[in-house]
Amino acid sequence: MSEILVFFLILFAAILHATWNLIIKSLPDSLVAMGMMNLLQSIVFIPLVFLVPLPSDITWYFIFGSVILHNVYFITLGQTYNKDDLTIIYPIARGCAPVFVAILSLIILKEKISMQGTLGIIIVSLALLLLTAEHYKKKFNFYVFKISIFIALVISIYTLFDSAGIRSSKNSISYIIWIFFLEGWVTFGYVYLRKKNEVFKTNKKEYILISLGSLMSFVAYGIVMSAFKYIPTGYVASLRESSIIMATLLGLLFLKEKISIIRILSACIFFIGVVLIYNS
Repeated sequence: MSEILVFFLILFAAILHATWNLIIKSLPDSLVAMGMMNLLQSIVFIPLVFLVPLPSDITWYFIFGSVILHNVYFITLGQTYNKDDLTIIYPIARGCAPVFVAILSLIILKEKISMQGTLGIIIVSLALLLLTAEHYKKKFNFYVFKISIFIALVISIYTLFDSAGIRSSKNSISYIIWIFFLEGWVTFGYVYLRKKNEVFKTNKKEYILISLGSLMSFVAYGIVMSAFKYIPTGYVASLRESSIIMATLLGLLFLKEKISIIRILSACIFFIGVVLIYNS
């Protein structure tokens, strides 16, 4: 697969990522929706695990590590979506993650990233962090900041696990299928124990939206995991964060939201970072 095709597939995955996040955020209880979305993915992948070879011994460590970290991420994100602090937490978390990934991949995976690529990653991260400037009048909340950094670390570590895992696997499809098969049970189990009544209150329209979000979620991350085989992990992590910019555009088109000067500036800076990464 050519690097150009991988590049555009990651951007397509970012659109899907932005869309399913908007769907989950729009539902009455985002944590319940997140749990049901992940459960649906796991159910869909049940028959597929019988069609692929079992992963090798070392790959299992990456699979289980990734599944645990993904569940921590999804549960934390679902709870965060039910709070007003999301507009501050999410840009910080997604903005810091590419830098953490680049540093960790350099140390642990021994990946080489060019100076231009490094500059692109930094610019992408700064563009995302700029989105928090809309809330500069609010008093600094150390708890919100801690949650943001925690989510960023979880994202960066599960990204590293999946990058190393898919490269260790003799069959990339097998790794992807086992990740999605195992991922949903824990999230839904947590949601069921916490909010059993809310689970059974989900209506038909919400089920349809959750199903659509589930489809977008595993297609998007399936593309991202496949991309780890072709380009450095830090580049993949940075490019997929364009989902925040995509979410802004989707909000403008479908929710008729107003876009501030800061968001326009952020998108322009982000684009410069993407160009640097693409040409590195």
